[in-house]
Amino acid sequence: MGIGMFIFLFVTAVSVDSFGIGCVLGLKKVKLAFWGIVVIAFVSGMVFLLSSYFGHLLVHVVKPEMAEKAGAVALIGIGIYFLRQFFKKHTEDQQDPWLNPAKVLNDPVTADVDKSGGIQGKEVWLLGTALSLDTIGAGISGALIGLPVLVTAGLIASATFLMLSTGIIAGSKLTSRVESISILPGVLLIIIGLIKLS
Repeated sequence: MGIGMFIFLFVTAVSVDSFGIGCVLGLKKVKLAFWGIVVIAFVSGMVFLLSSYFGHLLVHVVKPEMAEKAGAVALIGIGIYFLRQFFKKHTEDQQDPWLNPAKVLNDPVTADVDKSGGIQGKEVWLLGTALSLDTIGAGISGALIGLPVLVTAGLIASATFLMLSTGIIAGSKLTSRVESISILPGVLLIIIGLIKLS
């Protein structure tokens, strides 16, 4: 499989969760301004960029073939974690989203901390942080398997913006079934990892 297809699958896996979150916000009529979407996309791209450079530091310590295997195994691990979180999403959790940003991934509406009907101010950064949590591990793994950092970071930021915007629009018009798209990131990351291991 060519590097272009790998990058496409990788970017899709990392950013598609934004579509599912956008759908939930649209369904619940929770507003997110254009600038908020821009900030969230920027945060995702920057977190990937920074974590990728950390991954490149590891490459200099680990043998290339071992680094690629480690990156593939890490992607599979992240994918399994995503699937686990997806199937746990309906369990009750009263923890403050500021203390546990990952909670926002399971219930995006909790990012609207002040219950104002819109995500604004610091809440935008909370949602951006939640969406970029998966990007940390993906950035390190992406560097280990040899993905071009700057190009991939730019594509992730762009895809996050597109997915989140489209998700909000789609969510306002579709049924709650669109939430099931949240299972895709885990599945895609496991597939990418298995391909790299083979």
